[in-house]
Amino acid sequence: MIIRNYEPADREKVAALWLTSTIKAHPFIAEDYWISAYRTVYHDLLPTVTTLLAEVDDVIEGFLSFSSPCEIGALFVGPSCQGKGHGTALLNAAKQRCPVLQLKVYTQNETALHFYQKNGFTLMKEQTDPDTGCEELVLRWHSVAGAE
Repeated sequence: MIIRNYEPADREKVAALWLTSTIKAHPFIAEDYWISAYRTVYHDLLPTVTTLLAEVDDVIEGFLSFSSPCEIGALFVGPSCQGKGHGTALLNAAKQRCPVLQLKVYTQNETALHFYQKNGFTLMKEQTDPDTGCEELVLRWHSVAGAE
């Protein structure tokens, strides 16, 4: 597996991976919500955010996008590739870039919550996502050097 930077030619594959992965990861949110968000992800987000890809044999199997320099806006691994270290590799690459990372995760997404906690993220606050109405947690990780 290699971790590499996103290139514009990757957009269709990454957007398709986002759609299938996000629907599977969030069964508590109507599928139509994600389908309608696809256009925004494809046209507005992917071209403008920094994204790292996990690639195996020229196949994109996961990605991590920053919504701001040290805030993770998305981390998804294809359903058939989960549990193989892709998410951890992407997260470790993000940790190398930033001494402090922040992200939001839905409370009901227990698999992702456990993954982030296992990787050193701690709870900062609880809030409601205004777009979905679902409860989410704001989590933070910091390196020893980034500790306050």
